[in-house]
Amino acid sequence: MEMSNSSRSLHGVRGESRERAIMDAVVELIAEVGYERISMDSIAARARASKTTIYRRWAGKPELVAHALRRRAEGDVAAPPDTGSIRGDLLANAEAIATSIAGSGGPSFLGLVEGIRDDPVLRELVHQQIDAASERSGATLVEHARARGEHIHAKRVPAAFDLMVSHLFLGALLRPGETGAHERGALVDDILLPLLTE
Repeated sequence: MEMSNSSRSLHGVRGESRERAIMDAVVELIAEVGYERISMDSIAARARASKTTIYRRWAGKPELVAHALRRRAEGDVAAPPDTGSIRGDLLANAEAIATSIAGSGGPSFLGLVEGIRDDPVLRELVHQQIDAASERSGATLVEHARARGEHIHAKRVPAAFDLMVSHLFLGALLRPGETGAHERGALVDDILLPLLTE
């Protein structure tokens, strides 16, 4: 029997509410016990959802955690705007990357270092997410620069984003609390701008 429009809407709302509860459970449990110690059982119990419901959507823990990471990044970090200059756009991207790395509570790339190292499925999923985000942001950077009539080496943009992610991740891992706007500015002015504009 075909569902009514109201039934479809209610089903959609319930589905979104259930997914939000599962995402919240993942965030809370990783913050409490770490990636290695959580299980699909503990996630289901915390979210008050059945494991069947979870496995219907995600193949396993790595896929579920990767989805939670992506949702958190999309919710916390807006796409960098057109700031009016390549330098400004690079600074905005560096700040967005730094925020994604550190997170704002719950799963962050920094908080999953051991899981990324030990779990090849999670590692590949996170790698894909970073590559896709860098590709989107890089394309936007080039588009903004060209629309403003600024010279930019488009073929070097992927390398610039690789440098940004690597530099900011390593800084957050080895010097937590010591990296900030000054270091991001130095990265942009001393390395990225020359790479992309000279």
